[in-house]
Amino acid sequence: MKQKQIFTPRWQHNKWLIPILWFFVSFLVALLSGFFLFRHTVYDELTATLITTSLDAMRSQLIAALLLTALAAIIGALLTNRKMGAVLGATVVFILRYMITFIQTELIPVTDAGGHIKPLQPDALNHTTLMMGALAILSAFIGSAIGASLYEIFVKPPALLIHNIWQHYVNKQDLSAQTTHSMSIQGNIQRWHLERWIALFIMIGLFFLASQSGNLFIISPDADLHSAPLVGTANSDVPAFGHTQILKVRSKLLGNRMRQFEIYLPPSYNTAVGKNKRYPTAYLLHGSPGQPVDWIIAGKAAESADTLIDTKKISELILVMPDGNGAPGATSEWGNSGNGKQPIEDYVSKELVKYIDQHYRTIPDADHRAIGGLSMGGFGAMNIAIHHYDVFHWVVALGGYYKADGTIWGPSQAYRQYNSPIIQIGRQPQAQKLHMFLGDATEDKAFYSGMLRYAQVVHKLHVNYLMVTEHGGHSWKVWTDQMYKAFTWISWGPLHQAPKAVKKS
Repeated sequence: MKQKQIFTPRWQHNKWLIPILWFFVSFLVALLSGFFLFRHTVYDELTATLITTSLDAMRSQLIAALLLTALAAIIGALLTNRKMGAVLGATVVFILRYMITFIQTELIPVTDAGGHIKPLQPDALNHTTLMMGALAILSAFIGSAIGASLYEIFVKPPALLIHNIWQHYVNKQDLSAQTTHSMSIQGNIQRWHLERWIALFIMIGLFFLASQSGNLFIISPDADLHSAPLVGTANSDVPAFGHTQILKVRSKLLGNRMRQFEIYLPPSYNTAVGKNKRYPTAYLLHGSPGQPVDWIIAGKAAESADTLIDTKKISELILVMPDGNGAPGATSEWGNSGNGKQPIEDYVSKELVKYIDQHYRTIPDADHRAIGGLSMGGFGAMNIAIHHYDVFHWVVALGGYYKADGTIWGPSQAYRQYNSPIIQIGRQPQAQKLHMFLGDATEDKAFYSGMLRYAQVVHKLHVNYLMVTEHGGHSWKVWTDQMYKAFTWISWGPLHQAPKAVKKS
């Protein structure tokens, strides 16, 4: 008797069709979810929330885009249990809704605070987009892994239960009679191993690119995309750019430890033209977290000085960027700690100033010495200037605060008041002779109102001050522009005085 053949649909013989279909379903779910999440009502609201944490708009937009990319991948994997499609769909949304807009924005000409065009560096833009792409894929990958895990917990059990009930009552199948089928898995294992190796190398490449993205979050997504303005030089005997160098000095006040600092020497310093010249000095304090090089890389202090010197807007000056990091686990606040073990303030105002005056051709008096800083450095600059008005006559506080806070000061309320500029300025008549530059951004929620209150206090005390505000957040873009303006605000005394020798100890 001829055996009856059982009909099986063609699609059941094609083992690739179902996974491909599910891949596209997962891709579409993540894609549509991403477009929904990137609507202005969601994306803008999340960005605004991040800005309230003192982030600037550009960093907030990037972080919001990465979070929404991860969320789109979560939804795609949660509803389909397919990770690769979810990763691809979420990444495509990131590219379409964030990265393309970012690139278009950066192609618009950028100027410094003086209106000079800063040329775009194409290689830097390409590298930045690669880093952003890597961050987006990693965010989507993490999201898809979370989504797949949530699928196993919340979706698979009820789905399996419904499937079994359907098979038992509708298709009249005896579930207890189901058996497993033998199959050859050697080829699958080999293919799986190859896929794993490929995935491993891809992940290594993504992590390598992502590991270079620190400046996107610490400084700004557009950090290092534009080079210094091409303004030329009027004197062929003097280079157009100054010289920066990272050095170390041994500090007796800080336990005889080596302390790093960065110094900028103006264009004429190492030339025949400037060999007999002496220069005013500005000390620039970094924020927290921070390091001496921040003012050069992120704050463009040397670039601004070069441009302003070359265009005859300011006199040549020396810039000193010290290291204000203290013991691990607590910020130094650029102050003398309450327990007396960490006299950062004295190190800067006494030890470092003396060292710089001894080893460089400075004009060693308070009229030709300024101190400035951003955020924690803005607080530190004002606090140090008030305590040492005989050392610094010019002070620049950008995005700073004016009341001592934190564990570094210890339990004494009197000592906290002594280190609170908003209180101490009224107690120091000599400090009221300082020249103050107060800068902040209108969206710097944490510090803007404090700056306005401090401005009211110094105004009532008839302090010579200038307050500069602009649209933006707690960001390097604001501090860079305001430091540029502060350089032009400082009006040093006569620069061509006779050299003063400072004896080395």
